[in-house]
Amino acid sequence: MKKTFTLLLLLVTLGSYAQKSKLELNLQKDSTYYLTVNAKMDIDQLIQGTHQIVKTTITGKMAHKVISIQDTVYNLDVTYKSLAMNMGIGGKTMSFDSEGDTTNILSRAMKNLIGHTFTILISKRGQIVAVKNTEHLFENLFDGFPPIDEPKKLQLLNQLQQSFGEKTIKGNMQESFVIFPKTPVGVKSTWVNQTNLVAAAISAKTKTTFTLDSITDKDYEISGNAVIMSDKAAAYKSTNTIFMRLINIGGTNTTKVKVNKKTGWITQSNVIKHIKGDVELKQTLAGPVMLTSPMVIDADLGTSGN
Repeated sequence: MKKTFTLLLLLVTLGSYAQKSKLELNLQKDSTYYLTVNAKMDIDQLIQGTHQIVKTTITGKMAHKVISIQDTVYNLDVTYKSLAMNMGIGGKTMSFDSEGDTTNILSRAMKNLIGHTFTILISKRGQIVAVKNTEHLFENLFDGFPPIDEPKKLQLLNQLQQSFGEKTIKGNMQESFVIFPKTPVGVKSTWVNQTNLVAAAISAKTKTTFTLDSITDKDYEISGNAVIMSDKAAAYKSTNTIFMRLINIGGTNTTKVKVNKKTGWITQSNVIKHIKGDVELKQTLAGPVMLTSPMVIDADLGTSGN
């Protein structure tokens, strides 16, 4: 009798592990889904034997409203609800907040980004099909600004477009949501997804092996380990009077994520990234490389949603 009971328990256990689930987004039209991000990044660049360290923390909240559903693609209207940044360079700290002192130019600029809508098309598998209309973010960028000359306006606009432009938003969103397998999976199943990281001055590809660690009452719990590799040569990015790009890229990242069983939306995520590469600097695009120096990037990206 005891042997029979033990065998039944074993069969029940094996049956529960054998069950497979289809992990994907299941969003509802006219519903709004939120993501709150807390991203920390340390950049260490070695220049002529001296470490130049920049520490940055960016926090923000975004609302994603489902406008329409076409086959397997969701059309989302996206708006920033809040934005803040803290930056430390050479022992000095600068802070900017869309809800803070707007006499500060960058705080005012962040406030002017709030509430403007752009579009994200995302598939059920979490693939970012397109990011559109990001130019709407900058329509009223200089409202309420003190008088500043046109070159400074253009410089600020370029900097913000690099941080909140189509390529950067697409890359960040893709990295967050490229977690779903192509086929149904069971607990302890693994699958591999690949993404391309294309941002200002960086072009790399990431190959991640994911595992469905467990299934709770509310969430699927997933972990991932990735290798980051160089892709095609990146374009140079203009930084004030210097042009730069990152080459010879390599690194790793680890992912821990929970997604809601009903909607597939991220409820909690943490990505820890370590990247090494070489920075090339030019004075002009047509000119020669004037300096190549090693750079290390360590990032900790935390995301929560509802």
